[in-house]
Amino acid sequence: MARNEKSEYGKKFKEQHHHFSPTLWNSTYLTRNASNKALIDFEVKPDRRGRRKSRFETRWDELPDPILEQIFKYLTIRERYYASLVCRSWYEGFYLPYVWSEFVLGDSTLTRARFNYYQGWQYVLDHVRTQMCLTQVGPHFRKLTFEPMMNFFNLYEFMNMVSWYCEQNDNRLVNVKGVAAKVRTLRFTFPCNMDSREDFEGVTLFGTGGRLLGALKRLMSNLPKLKRLELIDLMLDYKEAQHLLDGVCEACCLTLDTLVLINATKMSHQILHVGVFLNLQVLVLSPQNLGDDVIELIGYTKLKHLHILQNRYTPDCVETHVEPKVWKSCKKSNPRISIHFEMECIKEKTIIWPMGAPINSIIYDTPTIGVELSHVIQIIENYKDSLQVFGHKGLPRGYRPKSFHSRIDEPVMFLCRKCDNLKVLVISERVSTATLLLIATTCRKLKKLHVRRNGVIKKCDWDYNQTWSDEYYQWLKDSSRSYETVEREISEVLGYKWCMLSDKNFKGLHVDLHEEL
Repeated sequence: MARNEKSEYGKKFKEQHHHFSPTLWNSTYLTRNASNKALIDFEVKPDRRGRRKSRFETRWDELPDPILEQIFKYLTIRERYYASLVCRSWYEGFYLPYVWSEFVLGDSTLTRARFNYYQGWQYVLDHVRTQMCLTQVGPHFRKLTFEPMMNFFNLYEFMNMVSWYCEQNDNRLVNVKGVAAKVRTLRFTFPCNMDSREDFEGVTLFGTGGRLLGALKRLMSNLPKLKRLELIDLMLDYKEAQHLLDGVCEACCLTLDTLVLINATKMSHQILHVGVFLNLQVLVLSPQNLGDDVIELIGYTKLKHLHILQNRYTPDCVETHVEPKVWKSCKKSNPRISIHFEMECIKEKTIIWPMGAPINSIIYDTPTIGVELSHVIQIIENYKDSLQVFGHKGLPRGYRPKSFHSRIDEPVMFLCRKCDNLKVLVISERVSTATLLLIATTCRKLKKLHVRRNGVIKKCDWDYNQTWSDEYYQWLKDSSRSYETVEREISEVLGYKWCMLSDKNFKGLHVDLHEEL
């Protein structure tokens, strides 16, 4: 092939491959609407030798403030600082209020390296940098989050600095005003398993206290507009827990609407402060912090949702000492209240059932604990009249049997037959397509059914039941042969288009208990 033929062939190939010739690109660029500006403009210009070169013209500096705020929200403090050096527009976006609506404090936040003779290089809190941060963007804080930190000195110093600025709001001699004045949410998590954080079997728990607890109480008492307070894994002694929320009760007795106290104490101890918040709507407690007095106080409040949460740090030797008559009295005094039981654990753990409580929902957030027949019997004996939501979140781990008698088909069907008020059912383990059809036709009040497609087996391995007709059993066997038929039949029963979920969608599934009940 000659050289000219090769060049012509190459031009034709490029035009066919890119679909747009350079001439068409130039004409499109020149005739574009000036009001419809894109973030990236593409233009092709020939150089002195006649070769075409592409030139990109970007307009990232013209991004509107709402979009710029959303972008900066995904960045860390260090990344936000580097992004502010790009242009003047991004520098101004660094100080936008929504960017700093949530402040997260970690081990390396606002720190500098300092050499310690005994422990080597360490990251310590930089007080100058922290002061500049609080004075510049501190008035924009609406949510403070304290992650589990191993450097207690940095945590102690930061909380004291924020508290000092809050206490100076009424001081005329201080020019900086409004630091943390708009904080509506405070989340504090203590690393109680700091000794062996990777060892899930041999857990050694430590609790907070002393000056660190004093700094936390000082900070909470200086946030008068607090609406949501979360204290997780404090593991206090009963003497320290008695005065944990004294300052919060004085400052936020009318504004607080959500209170989360997970493992506030190591052993059984009732936290009576929860009955002081008159407008409290959501309360999350661990089993060791429940008691007759707490439940009686809750009955005289406007509480709508009580969550009893057990995680892997909850002591196994603890039991909920609440009499059934106390639960009935609470339900009678506050008929709008809904009680939820949640289990969060990585390894297998003994479940502490709240006996006598009118439980409305049971949610497992654990990959190892599945649906067991003993658990189903316990649920039916205590909560069959009140249970409305039951399910497992997340993907299961380990081996799951495929045989019918080893799967969860029979326990789940037993639960569905006995619990007449069941509305939401979430299944993460293996079941057959015939079981799904039986669940949809058995639960009359069922509204939502969430199932993993990878956990569904196309099979009808149920024996004939005398209560079934021959036509029904034949329909069950024919419909369970394909996923499409099962989805179509269940959609007709539920009244909306129903489909099985992929593992990705099932993992991100969120069941809003406050809307379902």
